[in-house]
Amino acid sequence: MGENTRLAEARRILQEYIKLKGLRNTPERQAVLTAVYTVGTPFTIDSLWEYICDELPVTRVTVYNNLELFFNAGLVIKRPNGSIGMEYEACVQTQTHHNMCCTVCRQLFEFKDPSIATFLGQKKYRKFKMTNCSVMIYGICSKCQAKINREKRKQKNKKQ
Repeated sequence: MGENTRLAEARRILQEYIKLKGLRNTPERQAVLTAVYTVGTPFTIDSLWEYICDELPVTRVTVYNNLELFFNAGLVIKRPNGSIGMEYEACVQTQTHHNMCCTVCRQLFEFKDPSIATFLGQKKYRKFKMTNCSVMIYGICSKCQAKINREKRKQKNKKQ
């Protein structure tokens, strides 16, 4: 799904959601949504706020409140990320979203695995309808693993 298509779908979903909740579709809300779908990487409230402030003067509270609204509407995913706190990422309601996180360097790698989406799409949950899914796999990336292996070899050679 292209970026313009994702943003258009997100706008449609948001419009339906705010109408259902009796909320207003403000210019600030649209600016935050556009920023969420154009920033292109996972972000924090502060980093998104800085990104938006170049275009439109909004408060951090406005950004936070809208991100919570978008989360409830299924337009963003959020996850804890160590010392930086909560991290958000654009994710249209019907998508599955897969990431791998290196526990050494904290780098995030996005991947697609259709079998996960297929498997979860076939699952039936009692009294629950899944709208989207976020999968996070933790481990050690190849660069960090190579560095760890080099260190182990050095330690082994020093002992000999």
